[in-house]
Parts: sequence; C-alpha cells; structure tokens
Amino acid sequence: MRTPCAVPVLLALALASCSGPAAGPGGSATPGPAELARPLPSPVPDVVARVNGRSVRIHQILALAKAELDRMSVAERDARKPEALRRALEKYVDRELLLQEAIARGVEADSREVEWAFDQMCREHRDEPAWTEFLAGQGLDERALRAELRTQLTVEALLDGERRAGRDPDALLARLRSSARIERLL
Repeated sequence: MRTPCAVPVLLALALASCSGPAAGPGGSATPGPAELARPLPSPVPDVVARVNGRSVRIHQILALAKAELDRMSVAERDARKPEALRRALEKYVDRELLLQEAIARGVEADSREVEWAFDQMCREHRDEPAWTEFLAGQGLDERALRAELRTQLTVEALLDGERRAGRDPDALLARLRSSARIERLL
C-alpha cells in the first residue's frame, strides 16, 4: 500500500506510465503544445469534456491544474494557465478511460486499502482546521475524498493487473483512446 500525500499526487503516479497521443473516432488526437496554450474560452464552461458520454466538469480538474501551477513562478502562472488546465484535463480523461475499463472488467479497489489511504491522509493533517483546509484546497469533502481515493486505487489496480500479466499499460491506454468518444470543450 502507498501513502498518498495528496489526491493529485496519487493520480499523477497512477498515470505516470500512461502517456502519448492517440486519436479517437470522431475525436481529435491528444492536443499538441500549440493547442494546449491557446486562450481559454470566456467564460470557462462547467462541462469541459465528455468521455464516452460522461461529463467532466471544471471542478474535477482544478486540483490537478493547481498542483502544476503551484510549481511555476508567479510570472509564469497567468501565461501558462490554459496549458496547465488542458494538461490536467488530458490526465483526467486518461484516468476516466482507465476507470471505465476497470469497471467493465470488474476491477475494484480493496475497501480496506481505501480506508487505510483515507486514514493516512487524515494523520498527515495535525488538527481539524488543517484537515478542513486540506479538503477545501482539494475541492472535496470527506465523502468525495473517499470516492476519489476509491477511483484512483481502482485505476491503479487495473494498471497493476496489466503489468502483472506482462502487458504494457501504455498499449491499453492507446487502445482505449482509439476507441473512445472524447469531446473536449476547453
């Protein structure tokens, strides 16, 4: 079992081995650098993508984008915000494709591992105000955090199963991307 330090960190680790462009039917390839950097629509829509008909909302990608933006200098943040949001969206789309595949295969996270991860996160925050601040920073409440951990650990279980079977998780993700209906609205 792993000790998650923050929700985006665990997601980034779960998806670290899954990268690379692929096109879906009727969809476009993973956006290139110029597409990632183009200005954001104003206002930014609530639904920023659809993955096989399932909506992805802006609040679902903000924590990932914030984690990337926090690593930049203040001067870079405004200029790179569109790129960070779109990169976060691509990571989230990949995660959603993997989750859908895990569900289709009947892969589930172990409930004890989910609770253990949740408890570890609680212990990392010394008191109730720190815990509340952490949750607010992630845009989650305790129930949503447990659901997010379950999702991430389910995706991780799928990827681990692929590796144990001697299959390349990148090939799985490429196959999922190529057969998916992905509509990017951001």
